[in-house]
Amino acid sequence: MIEDDIRYILSHFDRQEFLFPRSIMTSKTKGQTFVDSEEQMIEYFKESNFVDCRINGYPFHDETERRKLYPSFIFIDLDLSLCSTCKYPIRKLDYILKQTTKKIEEKIDGHPTILWTGGGYHIYQPMKIVTKDGQKRPLEAFKEFEEFIPIVRNDLTTEIIRFAAKYFTDGKGDPKHNPSIYSCLVRFPGTVNSKYNETVKMIQPWDGKEAIANTLVLPFIDHLTQLRIEAERLRKRYEITRPIADNRKIVWIEKLLDTPIYDHRYFCLWHILIPYLKNIRGLSHNEIIIILTEWLDKCNKLYKVKWKYPQRIKQQLRYDKGYPPISLENLKKENFELYMLLQNSMS
Repeated sequence: MIEDDIRYILSHFDRQEFLFPRSIMTSKTKGQTFVDSEEQMIEYFKESNFVDCRINGYPFHDETERRKLYPSFIFIDLDLSLCSTCKYPIRKLDYILKQTTKKIEEKIDGHPTILWTGGGYHIYQPMKIVTKDGQKRPLEAFKEFEEFIPIVRNDLTTEIIRFAAKYFTDGKGDPKHNPSIYSCLVRFPGTVNSKYNETVKMIQPWDGKEAIANTLVLPFIDHLTQLRIEAERLRKRYEITRPIADNRKIVWIEKLLDTPIYDHRYFCLWHILIPYLKNIRGLSHNEIIIILTEWLDKCNKLYKVKWKYPQRIKQQLRYDKGYPPISLENLKKENFELYMLLQNSMS
């Protein structure tokens, strides 16, 4: 029964955090919607005739509490389109899958769920990084990561699940797939993927064990070190070009300020709008607060903002390090979901 497949996927999620509320999507919902129980979720799925049913691998945390989340679930997407130029694309994809699962087993002793989605494979691996006494903690609580918090564009949980996908596939995963704690949307066996008009099939079941992923810490720190080097390089380049840049406006960001969006508002605030208004346009804090409050008021009418944004704007202004906003090109790489949302909203 489809309900059994739904409960099977739910079993991957860490009950120590909390199971609900959690965001889901179906062919009938407009974007993500939150449910408070398994029964409510199944009702949504039935309304969609079990087409394009997905659930977030991470529970809902409002923006003020997002740093309390710890990494508990890895989602890897191996898309058949990556092998489109190969003579035997499915054979090539199967080879990448074999190498990926082999590396998961070797590095963290994992045995993940594997689904065939119609256009490729999904790999779902529950995991944990623990302290010496075996406790799960947000990565922000580990001393090893303190120095990297200011330079990470996302929370550290988002950063490590994206890193893990590249690490285990040796960079051969879907480059457009960049899950975050807000968009780690996984499918259910037995439901339909409308893009390919195929039923999602189970290829391999999870062994029921959370993989202890402490061996990821050192390579992840190497990754963060490279991000810090790149951030410093961009900061120095920006300081050289700042006198010229201060007199310019960035068209797509100006257009964003006129466009309410229903998701990724906090990402926009932190990585696009505050750096732009403060460091490119050189506006005062009061001017920035007025502009961003008006923008978020419009966003709130479209879909409720679940955090107190006047306080958050002031807080992020204090944290701003003088970096320029993320470029549209880098946004496409780092947050493809937001990139597409902006493309659709501003077209």
